[in-house]
Amino acid sequence: MSLNSLGYSLNSTDLEELRKAKEKLETLTPNVKAIIGDEVTQLMIHNEATIAITWSGQVADMMWENEDLDYAIPKEGSNLWFDNMVIPKTAMNVDGAHKFINFMLDPEVSAQNADYVGYSTPNVAALDIMEPEVTKDERFYPDEETRSHLEVYQNLGLEMIGHYNDLFLEFKMH
Repeated sequence: MSLNSLGYSLNSTDLEELRKAKEKLETLTPNVKAIIGDEVTQLMIHNEATIAITWSGQVADMMWENEDLDYAIPKEGSNLWFDNMVIPKTAMNVDGAHKFINFMLDPEVSAQNADYVGYSTPNVAALDIMEPEVTKDERFYPDEETRSHLEVYQNLGLEMIGHYNDLFLEFKMH
C-alpha cells in the first residue's frame, strides 16, 4: 500500500523507495488498530475501525455481516493475486487430485465456489451463469483500466525479501 501510494511498484527493489515507504507507514501508526487479517475483520464488522486493507473475499464476508461497509480498489494501484490448485510431487492420489481440480473447474461448481468464497472467478463459462449484479460489480470484477494499475507480486529473492521483512518488523515495532 505504501509503495503504491508513493508511485512505486509493489515489487520495488530500490532500498531508498522501500525506506520511504516504511517512513510513510510509520506516520500512520497512531491510527493502526490491527495488522493481522482476522483482527481486522472483527474490527470492521463491529465498526471499531473505519478503514482496512484486506482481500476482496474477506471484505465480501465483512459486507455480509455489516452492510454499511464498502470496498474499493485504490486508484494508485494494488496487488493482483490468484489462488491456485497444485498437486505436490509427493501426492499419494494424483488421479483424485486431477478429478478434484476438474470438478472445481466445472462452470456450475466454479460459479457456486465464487459465490460462496466471495472471490472473483477467472472461469469465463462460470461468469456466463452467475448473476450479472455480481459479475458487473467492478469492486470485485474490476474493469481493464483498474486492472492496469494492479501488479502481481514477484519473487524478489531471499535477500530482497529479507529487506522487506526487516522493514516490516521495524514498522510493527515503531
